[in-house]
Amino acid sequence: MQNFPILSDQPDVDSWEEQRAFDPTIRARTEGGYTRTRPRTTRIPMQWKVRYKFISSADKSVIQAFENAVRVGADAFAWTNPADGSNRTVRFREPVKYALESNGQLWRAEMVLEEV
Repeated sequence: MQNFPILSDQPDVDSWEEQRAFDPTIRARTEGGYTRTRPRTTRIPMQWKVRYKFISSADKSVIQAFENAVRVGADAFAWTNPADGSNRTVRFREPVKYALESNGQLWRAEMVLEEV
């Protein structure tokens, strides 16, 4: 299993998002107006939205090469959560989004990681 690459910049903490990957609850309404619930799964994986602001073209190329190596969401990889330092096994939930910043030389990268 590959490790997420080390970049020259840290993720933007102002735009950090962390949540459950999905709601595992199955809900069923009864004729009496009650709702019965039960979990669909025994485990609820986490999901993180990570944004890097103002990364260089070199860092962008590193992320793109890594994304190709893990075939976007096909392969899992090791990632260290910068918020708490925990090691997680994750995969890309969707392709990484890139946007050119206003100065035209730096990039913003946004990725959604889902725990395996």
